[in-house]
Parts: sequence; structure tokens; C-alpha cells
Amino acid sequence: MNKRNILAAALLVATAPFAAHAAPEQGFYIGGQIGNASIDEDFLDDDDMSFGAYGGYKFNRYFAVEGAYTNFGSLDGSISNGTDTVFFGTDPQSLALKVVGSLPIGEQFSLLGNIGFHSWDLDEDYGDDFEDVIGDSSATDLTYGIGGQFDFASNWSIRGQYQRYEFDDADLDEFSLGMHYTF
Repeated sequence: MNKRNILAAALLVATAPFAAHAAPEQGFYIGGQIGNASIDEDFLDDDDMSFGAYGGYKFNRYFAVEGAYTNFGSLDGSISNGTDTVFFGTDPQSLALKVVGSLPIGEQFSLLGNIGFHSWDLDEDYGDDFEDVIGDSSATDLTYGIGGQFDFASNWSIRGQYQRYEFDDADLDEFSLGMHYTF
């Protein structure tokens, strides 16, 4: 059993005593998340710990609008043209605005889906001709994801999700576990 599965199981067991409460059906919420970001492209195959903060407004049990900041850690890669190899590193970050759909399964658990746009920036760590290797160092692209949410106390929820972020022609995948509070 890997570390992510052990952490998820421990959180579910720890929250079992609070299981009699469901989160409010509407209102503002704010939370944080931690996860693993990975990219597998021709020039970049790496992963690192990611972290972020998110917040939004739930209009009802089925629909919310959410903003998020995510830092994807440090990703390193190289590219070769046959004679020379360029090594580079980047610290990608993202600001996202998403529409979140929720499908309640009982009083305390919901399946989630989201789609939106994220404005990303690839802060250069090191490397020669970085933009020649990667292309753009910032832009706005599509992001989308799926997950689940467990409302374990009257205003507290745990969220697990998979999120895909498009970076021009590259795709970055993130698996995360988050916790938020609804006001």
C-alpha cells in the first residue's frame, strides 16, 4: 500500500466520529490541498509535491464557482538536438477559475467534476535558452478534473481529486487531497 492510500485511509478513520454532520448546501468556502504533480512529455518526465489554496461559492448542492492557486513544485528536464543537450528546471504555478459540478451520493458524499481555465507561469530555475526548449513561459489554458468530497463535520469537508492542467502542448496531472471550511 503506498503512502497516499495510507494517508487517505487514516483521514477517513479519523473523521468517522464526525460523520453525523453534513456541510451547508450553500455559501462561501476556503481550503488548502497537498498532492503530487507529474508531467510525462518528450523533454520532461518528472514529478514533485504540489500544494495550493482554493476558495469559492456554493450556489446549491450541485453547482459552485471556484478559484485556486497551485504550486507544482520543481520539475527538471533536458532536451537534445543530437549534438548538444540542454538541461533546465522550472517551478510551475497556476491561478485557476473553474465551474464545479457536484452529484450528491447520500447526505455526506458527493462526486465532483470541474472545468475552467488556468493562467500559468513557468518560473525558470536554471537552463540555457529555456524558452526555446519549453516554448511560452506563461499563458492561459484549459484545466479539468474529477474527484469526491466527504462532508465529515457541519462545516468541514475532505476532497480528493485528479486534475489535468494543459500547458500549451504539454499536460500536467495532479492527484491531491484537500480540506475546506464552508462559512
